[in-house]
Amino acid sequence: MKNDYQLFRRTTPKWARLVFASAFAIVLMLVDGKAHHLQWVRATISSSLGLVQTPLHAARTWFSDAFFHVYDLERLALDNQKLIAMNQEQAARLALLNQVEQDNNVLREQQGLKLEQKTPSLAAQVLYQVVDPYARKLVLNKGSQDGVVAGQPVITSKGLLGQITGVTPITSELTLILDTKINVPVQLEHDPKVRGFISGHTSEGLLSLRFFSTEVHLNVDNVFVTSGIDGLYPAGLKVGRVSKIDTAAEGSQSTITVVPTTEGMSTRYVLILQVPDVAHMAKRSQEQASQVVQDAEPNTLGAIARARAKEKQGD
Repeated sequence: MKNDYQLFRRTTPKWARLVFASAFAIVLMLVDGKAHHLQWVRATISSSLGLVQTPLHAARTWFSDAFFHVYDLERLALDNQKLIAMNQEQAARLALLNQVEQDNNVLREQQGLKLEQKTPSLAAQVLYQVVDPYARKLVLNKGSQDGVVAGQPVITSKGLLGQITGVTPITSELTLILDTKINVPVQLEHDPKVRGFISGHTSEGLLSLRFFSTEVHLNVDNVFVTSGIDGLYPAGLKVGRVSKIDTAAEGSQSTITVVPTTEGMSTRYVLILQVPDVAHMAKRSQEQASQVVQDAEPNTLGAIARARAKEKQGD
């Protein structure tokens, strides 16, 4: 049965096919070598292949361009991410450098202030803010073991910042002059006769001037400094600058709004003044402020203006 199929499996031998192909190629070369009788055949075949080759080449080019375009996009995206990361890192370093430079400038100013101050002082750093919406307090990294005592005033190179109101062995609590419970005796920088008390304002970040002298001529941008009459705050420390004067109506007091010279809650470095007999001085200062409140008279800008108007009418 197997031998019956040998007839259908017979093909031309390979050597015969090679001879035939070689002979056919030689014939074609001889025919077309000089007479060019097959020129039209080559042109027809070339045109036919061109119809297929052109779209295939265009498709290959499009796929190649698309592939490299996607590759370039991915590479650009990766490079962009690296540049963004480097930019963020450089920005963080620049911010740190700026912060260090600012701290260095502040410390230089503090050092100069420490040399200028006759009262012994202790340098301290702010650790954090006290979480209390009704108080303006900071915690410092110096405590009783460093010689800090409740009642000591705290200053910066820009002026009076506040007063120590609480002490632990390793930390202390600083209440800013922005707090409404703090009263500081002040006077005009250019006129020591004009005096009063400054305490925290109801508005955030402002001070209020109260109980000032009768003969007073205040203007916006007037600077108030500590008067030193209580013995607690050394005289001449800048406290604030007048920003607004609201003349009072009859029977009420004028409102003097003062902007503090110090940075308040954003302060980082301070000097704690080691005032002698600070407990007695703090008590004396408190008593003076209480006495002024009790004996307060309507000697405000509004009262002065009305008194002068009445004098002119009487004349």
